[in-house]
Amino acid sequence: MDIKIPKEVTRYKPEVMEKLYEQGFFDDTDTMHDKFDFIKNNVKQDFYKRPVKNIGMWLSGGADSAMLAYLLCKKIKEEKLDIKFHPFSVRRGRGWNPIYAGHVIDFIEEQLDFKMQDHVIYYPDITNEYQREIKEFRDRDIDNFNSGTVDILYSGITANPPDNDKTIPKNKERTRDESAERPLETWSGFAHYMNPFFQINKKDIKKLYDKYKLTHTLFPITRSCEGSDYESGNYTYHCGKCWWCKERLWAFGFLDNHSKHQYIYE
Repeated sequence: MDIKIPKEVTRYKPEVMEKLYEQGFFDDTDTMHDKFDFIKNNVKQDFYKRPVKNIGMWLSGGADSAMLAYLLCKKIKEEKLDIKFHPFSVRRGRGWNPIYAGHVIDFIEEQLDFKMQDHVIYYPDITNEYQREIKEFRDRDIDNFNSGTVDILYSGITANPPDNDKTIPKNKERTRDESAERPLETWSGFAHYMNPFFQINKKDIKKLYDKYKLTHTLFPITRSCEGSDYESGNYTYHCGKCWWCKERLWAFGFLDNHSKHQYIYE
């Protein structure tokens, strides 16, 4: 699978960005969408192009984001691109995401002899579920785009298993269904997103792990489980019960290297 890294991005000119700040467009990421029409009709749409020098990605420690990070870093190194890779993580309700993301980063850097930028971890209010699970990502995206930290942000999110596959139950995320409209690339004058896995599912990710001989090296150190601390040995192995574990088993046939725990609650 060839992962695309554009050579340049289109951005609002500095004077347009200044106007947007004056209008309060960036004050709250929850209200930005409602302001788009006003901005388009009342702020001059002047753009310029600039070369891509920095790409970023949210690393959860899961198998999908780990594979995309590997492919991006591999492409940068092999094609000798003058591009820096920025890994980001959020400490969410379960604090293991940044830890497993760190394991993934260490593996990729050693495997590819490639140096990423520092792993930035954000720590939103742990008592505010909406902020820590959703809004923190939007807020930090805007900060990182507008500060010039990144030119493009990548997402490793995949599609759900096919609707007609009865071997795995449905999850609650209908926006991830294969039938949902999911663009591989979106941009505005201040942001640019790439979503190369939006139209493939975890079985396709398994094929990539097999292709690059990472199924028994990188995959086992990733974590997709959303089970409780009790069910997962204080988040040290996969519970085997949650939907995310079931998706992992559906695609790969095993959860991790801790085989004695793989079906402990079945």
